[in-house]
Amino acid sequence: MNIEITTQLLLHGTEKVIVIARSEDKYTTALEEWRHHKGISLENDTRTEFVKCDLGDIRDVKVAVEKIKQLTDRIHILVCNAAISIQNECKRSPQNIERVFATNCVGHQVLATSLLPLLKNGVTPSSDVRIVVTSSSFHFWCQQLDLDLLSSSSRVKWPALYDGIWRYGRSKLGNILFVKELSRRLLVDKDPASKQIYVNSFFPGNIVTDQWLGWDSYFGSFLGWLIRKVGSCLGQSLEDGAATALYLAASREVREQNHRGQYFIPIATLCEPSAISGDMKLARDLWDWIDAQATETLGLDWQYQ
Repeated sequence: MNIEITTQLLLHGTEKVIVIARSEDKYTTALEEWRHHKGISLENDTRTEFVKCDLGDIRDVKVAVEKIKQLTDRIHILVCNAAISIQNECKRSPQNIERVFATNCVGHQVLATSLLPLLKNGVTPSSDVRIVVTSSSFHFWCQQLDLDLLSSSSRVKWPALYDGIWRYGRSKLGNILFVKELSRRLLVDKDPASKQIYVNSFFPGNIVTDQWLGWDSYFGSFLGWLIRKVGSCLGQSLEDGAATALYLAASREVREQNHRGQYFIPIATLCEPSAISGDMKLARDLWDWIDAQATETLGLDWQYQ
């Protein structure tokens, strides 16, 4: 998905795209694809930059932010699309946060919060700024979010398959809550530029990517392959998956219809998420919990350092 979203941004004339990811090898492969893609001119490769980052590590996110600040003084579009898929084993991040939640939710909040000064710099009298966060229909699997369990080193649900799906869904619920709370905070912020930042989440659809390899750990390689095959036939294409992200990142309708803190499904369709996704007290509590983890790791006023 990251590659396809970047492809569409380049095709539509985005001046520079900074790709934040764990794997530089995948970026190098994608760069070769972009060089030979019809309609994309990389102009001596100056239109793309790679910043290595493990979003599951708060310290690594902060290091990546500092590198981004060296590359640019303003950001117009921030797409938070990194994710760990459904996992059959329980691991914790360097900050002792459950690994899937740390990568899919915590890392994005630390990243977006740290980049807010650059995002505000991107606002002009004729141009707003967008933050787009990838969620999933799997968020419906999580109907309760206990913050104390986010540091658990063992399974919470049984059997293992249900636990893996639930933990993934929990992280995607966290993304929707993050979007709602960030949108609320921007609206009440005293800085006029904050009100010109539109934040929304979306479900790209059932798209077979490398994340679907995770099914092999539950069902074996053959059944995992079969699941991917069926998903390819019944799910959405990469282009359709990227379409909603591009709509939220660039469409005038987002501003004209004042879409803030909302959830979309393919293609660019406004949808009501789960009931717990609308719990604004929980959204604030989760925000404060993540902020406390970042403060413990990075120190006071880490957002402004």
